Amino acid sequence: MNLTILWLIPVAYFVHILEESPRFVPWAMKYFGAPETFGQFIIGNIIFMAYVIVATSLAILYPNEWTLILGLSAAAWIFSNFLIHAYYTLRTGIYSPGVVTAGAIYVPVSVYIYSNFWVSGLLSNLDIALSIVIGFAIMYVPTLIQKKRKGKF
Repeated sequence: MNLTILWLIPVAYFVHILEESPRFVPWAMKYFGAPETFGQFIIGNIIFMAYVIVATSLAILYPNEWTLILGLSAAAWIFSNFLIHAYYTLRTGIYSPGVVTAGAIYVPVSVYIYSNFWVSGLLSNLDIALSIVIGFAIMYVPTLIQKKRKGKF
């Protein structure tokens, strides 16, 4: 298996940020309470992009069970981001900034990467499940903390 397919994740994420950036802050303030400023939006995306780049780089450059799980978790992370956008768009009937790229890019990229890992045999089913748990936790734990902190539950 060619691990360089993992580079699709940071590329997809960058395109997604471009869609989100003009309208995400006001939308997020309404539903999550944060980020409150465009600067916070940028800082948050820098932190998440660092995770994505470090995770994919480690998996590609130093492939072993743990780095591959971490790299694969980034694919789960983008898929979980799609779920948030899809949920709020369907629940509110209002465009969630980022839902187009999340649906059109995140879903196919993450499914493609997971299907390649699945058939490659590089990781066990337990490892693949663990990568999903890690990716979803990295997306949802900060989101849930933010919602609770801002009283948006």
